[in-house]
Amino acid sequence: MAQLQLESNSFSYADLEKKYGNFFAPAAEISVNGSKLSDKIAIASVRVDTTIDSTADSFTIRVTNAFDWKTSEWLWKNVFAIGNPIDIQLGYVDKFAPVFSGYITAITAEFQEAEGATLIVSGMDLSFFMMKGTRMQTWNEKKYSEVVQEIASRHKATPHIDATPDKLPTISQNMMDDFHFVQHLARLMNYDFFVVGKHLYFRKPLTQTTPVVTLAWGKEIRSLSIEHNLSEQLTGVKIRFWDDKEQKVVLNEAGAIAKLGGNSKTGKDVLAKIGDYTETLYMNASSASEAKNYADAYINHRSMKLVTGTGECNGIPEIRAGRYLKLTGAGASYNQPYYVTAASHILDGEGYVTRFRLGGNAV
Repeated sequence: MAQLQLESNSFSYADLEKKYGNFFAPAAEISVNGSKLSDKIAIASVRVDTTIDSTADSFTIRVTNAFDWKTSEWLWKNVFAIGNPIDIQLGYVDKFAPVFSGYITAITAEFQEAEGATLIVSGMDLSFFMMKGTRMQTWNEKKYSEVVQEIASRHKATPHIDATPDKLPTISQNMMDDFHFVQHLARLMNYDFFVVGKHLYFRKPLTQTTPVVTLAWGKEIRSLSIEHNLSEQLTGVKIRFWDDKEQKVVLNEAGAIAKLGGNSKTGKDVLAKIGDYTETLYMNASSASEAKNYADAYINHRSMKLVTGTGECNGIPEIRAGRYLKLTGAGASYNQPYYVTAASHILDGEGYVTRFRLGGNAV
């Protein structure tokens, strides 16, 4: 089974259609503890959810023949046991791509009068364990990226880390679990942070923006909704901090917003025509450059809430949170690349579909 990680390949829809035999006969290949599940196990449905938000990637499998009615015992208890590692691939006929690698974290025995007995197996990826326990730890004269490297090593994750600019006098993890602490550091720098299988990504924003695939409304897309909304937008961000060297309060401002796609106006540009809507924050910073980084990160993070969207297409296992997706056939202002903030793969009796959430910062 292929190892799961964030790929950078780009495909045409025709390429995927050819690879997966016109998306005929969807199927799943599941391995637990390194062994492929027996064909005797009746999998009624598989759902995998991937996200860049503050939750772990997760899966849910429904098994409909796991209960022996003659002996009143559950079958395959050693296979579907909490703590077992699990890998899931989805695709069509005999062509698969990995979509999940993690652990079984919950088992539910469900009895329904009409449906009989069903075993519901669910789990999460490595993020689940990064969220366990809280720590008090301090680093001196380190970059954020160096701290993240250490945390990745602690969890035996393969790191994919872009260096952050400044060494800081002190970085403190104060009663936070490792996952949310790294997420906190990522937001301070407006870095992307997420886990894919056993790989940890801490990277600059708007990198690897090559779309995984281009989807056309009216052809490949079953449903689509795109919203442009100013509610989270600002015209500027100012950071006030105490400068130890100068012994005074210093003010620093955010610079430009890095745009995604070919549209010309950010939320900042639209609001500036109406008035000045600047937010001032009070933060600890050891230098003017650190404060500037915080201000830039804050406004760029907010800018990505200008454009949001949801959509559904035929099941494409290559689509996942952390990749980019391009749309066509939806009108010039909507025919843009978008950041995939979440993607769900759902395989059941009705077929295989991929549902996705999108983000962008220009209209």
